[in-house]
Amino acid sequence: MKYHKKNYNLKDLPNWITFIRDDLNLSGVGMSFARLPNGKGYTFIHRHKYQEEIYIILDGKGIIYLDGKLLKLKIGDIIRVSPSVYRALKADDNCELVCLIVGGLTAKGYPKYPKNSSLIDDGIPDWDKLPPWYEGNKKVIEINKKIRNQREKNKQ
Repeated sequence: MKYHKKNYNLKDLPNWITFIRDDLNLSGVGMSFARLPNGKGYTFIHRHKYQEEIYIILDGKGIIYLDGKLLKLKIGDIIRVSPSVYRALKADDNCELVCLIVGGLTAKGYPKYPKNSSLIDDGIPDWDKLPPWYEGNKKVIEINKKIRNQREKNKQ
């Protein structure tokens, strides 16, 4: 299958870690939800050899341990952690902490064009084929021309 879709009830995730890999057949990125009950947290710290991680706080409050420092977390926070940094999560004593954890590996040879905003800039846009909701929209066609020109400049 060329895509996978799964729906999670974010208000009723099981406690601790829910791995998403198998549900979405992931092979290039790691993803999981963490739902930590009030006052509870990881029982160990960890780091990675290669994988950087991003923690996206979806609900609640808590703290993250980062190489001996404690950083407060709240809804809307996004934290990127380098592979070598020791880390662990804990929910606030008065509320749970729910987050999406995304991990990825450095892609050798990327970004190809350092001026691009994407890390893995291997996208292959078809500038002339618009999504059905924008077919025939002259404003979108002009926007795409500008984006295309900017990307071509970034390759130089």
